[in-house]
Amino acid sequence: MKEIVRFRIMILAFCLFLMLIVLPGETIRGYVFLDANRNNSREASEPGVPNVLVSNGLDVTPTGAKGKYELNIFGDAVIFITKPDGFATPESKWNLPLFYYIHRPIGSPSSRYKGCDSTGPLPSSLDFPLRKTESLSEFEALAFADTQPRNLKELAYVRDDVINGVIGSNAAFGIVLGDILFNDLSFFDEYKDIISKIGIPFYHIPGNHDTNQDAPDDQYSMETYIRHFGPPYYSFDFGQVHFVVLDNIDWIGPREGHRGRYEPRLGEKQLKWLENDLKHVDHSKLVVICCHIPIKNMRNAHEPMLMKDMESLLKILEGRENILFLAGHTHTLRHHYLDHDDGWKGAKPIHQITCGTISGCWWGGPKDVDGIPVAVMSDGAPNGYHLFHFKGNSYSEKYIPARFDDEFQMQISSPPVEIMRDEIPDHLVVVNIFNGSVKNYVECRIDDSYTTEMTYVIRTDPYMEQLIQNNKDSFGSSFNPRVSFHIWQSPLPQNLKEGLHTITIKTTDQYGQKFQGSKIFRIE
Repeated sequence: MKEIVRFRIMILAFCLFLMLIVLPGETIRGYVFLDANRNNSREASEPGVPNVLVSNGLDVTPTGAKGKYELNIFGDAVIFITKPDGFATPESKWNLPLFYYIHRPIGSPSSRYKGCDSTGPLPSSLDFPLRKTESLSEFEALAFADTQPRNLKELAYVRDDVINGVIGSNAAFGIVLGDILFNDLSFFDEYKDIISKIGIPFYHIPGNHDTNQDAPDDQYSMETYIRHFGPPYYSFDFGQVHFVVLDNIDWIGPREGHRGRYEPRLGEKQLKWLENDLKHVDHSKLVVICCHIPIKNMRNAHEPMLMKDMESLLKILEGRENILFLAGHTHTLRHHYLDHDDGWKGAKPIHQITCGTISGCWWGGPKDVDGIPVAVMSDGAPNGYHLFHFKGNSYSEKYIPARFDDEFQMQISSPPVEIMRDEIPDHLVVVNIFNGSVKNYVECRIDDSYTTEMTYVIRTDPYMEQLIQNNKDSFGSSFNPRVSFHIWQSPLPQNLKEGLHTITIKTTDQYGQKFQGSKIFRIE
């Protein structure tokens, strides 16, 4: 039966491919206009908005003086605009920005999860409404990675562990960096209901677990995602920041006895779109490129994993100095700085943040008093999200652990709370600064008699090692600690006397933010 379904999907895809070859392209025309009465329809009295970028997923054209544009369309497409600064798009009842039009003349191919309905022929005029807002020179944004619930129970974890704490946020918007769900795409509506309660617009990026995994290849692997969230890649502007959303999940297709294969790749069409998009973006702007899989990832401390066409991406970005990469996927938190060794030829490295995840270790670990798993990630960082502050074309950010105080930024993992006097040489002071990077300065003070600068190391977190060892059943037998890229250590002084001692760790991060943490331990 599965072979028959797969064969039918392949035949349909082939027929659609033939249609694209045989059918001539169509021309779509319309306006981007100022929707003064907010009814989403263009009235004769409502002026067009000039210089708004409109795209068919490949070509990018700015609107003319009266807000008019014209594009060629070949077969299935998603037509979208780049929201300019000082304007807002309409939003759905779930606070999702509506900046696109899905064109599927005969609808999506048949799949386990519903794709796009048939839209029929193109409208005679495809118009995009905008609403005037304040131009932002300074604003905040939330970044969620890998919410990734696999069922209603885990959707409740997302709600109770994170969403409840950010309702009424002052952020201008939020962005979810992929793996919105964990394979079961039937929960998109429930997910949207929950995230809408925050009360701000949320943009989304597709992850490898958001694909139609019965799709034979990449072409129609995002149909359910598109139905719910729109184009899998696009851009939008706030203040002096140009945000670019990229889909770097290249779906290879299902395999017998396997849930499916994918590779981190953008592909020629998307790269060409990005090149066309950035032609209209001033070099003084900060360009924030958001995708699910990091451009550069690490299997361990020494083995890099690169996006397949990373070199082509970096080539497009040449000549720009203000770039930030955001990603998720790894369920660890890491700051990396791409430089000449990575093929980047710019004067200063590109900062890539592999963001900490909402789901932590896939909602694993022992449960707290509220019945929610601790979900600590394998590098020892708690589950949570990032809060970004943008000012002009500069930025800073802070990691917010789920349901902890915002100032909880580190875990002193060693020494244990009690050690014997003759065990002092066997122990180090080890601290995990969750959002730390090689640019942090970290200082250790013990009581009032000893202060030293700590050494940055790449290693597993002793706290995480012990937590997993004591909770194998709740984490899963295959779950193990991974090396952490935010650990510092220093030796214990050998002359400490018996009794209680206080360790105080102080750190200053790359943005100048200062944090500290303390721990009391006893020498027997």
